[in-house]
Amino acid sequence: MTTNTPEVTNWISVGALADSFAPDSNILARADDLVGRRFTLSTADGGTARYEFATADTLNWTASGAGGAESGSETYVATSPREGIYFIDFVKAGSRPPCSVSIVADLNLGVATVVTGLLPTAEDANASILRRAQAQQELTTVAADFVSATIDRAYDAAAPHHAPTTDLVGMRLQHRYNPHEVYEHIYLNEKRYAWHCLSGIEQGLADVDRCHYYKIASNLYLFVWREKIVPTLGAIMLDLDRMKTTGKIFGYADDALTTVSNFQVGAYSKLLNKTDHIL
Repeated sequence: MTTNTPEVTNWISVGALADSFAPDSNILARADDLVGRRFTLSTADGGTARYEFATADTLNWTASGAGGAESGSETYVATSPREGIYFIDFVKAGSRPPCSVSIVADLNLGVATVVTGLLPTAEDANASILRRAQAQQELTTVAADFVSATIDRAYDAAAPHHAPTTDLVGMRLQHRYNPHEVYEHIYLNEKRYAWHCLSGIEQGLADVDRCHYYKIASNLYLFVWREKIVPTLGAIMLDLDRMKTTGKIFGYADDALTTVSNFQVGAYSKLLNKTDHIL
């Protein structure tokens, strides 16, 4: 007699994922050449945000706009995938809902892209995916806002801003985050990608999630994804010349959705294949 055994899954919290990614991680070394520098970002809506890099891991910021002014001091991580281009990331201390800010700053061209990520409340995160689909809402409860800016001058719409792209669509890449954590990504279309854990704590798991692609420079991209099962926001810069990534993963550290994890990631990448669909 054949019995059907329930499938055993290993969905985990972002905190557990951070612990598994940490040993011998392939992260990019932190950039310390921003220390002592400051710059101001100006956006199309008239808003400004000033950042002062006090130390290698502490920045001070002041922002003003239609909603008023605010300021803070945060712990940040900065990496530089190419000369003059920085990925700067931090979580706003005490923010509710939890809020992360990722800045791709191109000091060569004087432009930046700012990604603001918001995690859901526990109530929203536990809402039925079916109900969200029936209401024609996004299945993920993680929000992301993308804003273009110019650096140290008034906003200039004619500047060479980073733009959405479909360059990665059709590619299948393998990313090795450390000796045992290996994933593949299949970039399906301009809004969806598939991830599959080949080796590591999530081995065998796979899903298709919402994503966003921006072209930063030749063969250099910002890739952001928002997961729907375990509320997660990932933001990485992918350099296809060096086949190297740098970025972060942001989510709740525990299953109760009470504490936050925002950890640095980096991978060595390999192109497995590319599909060009013929319709």
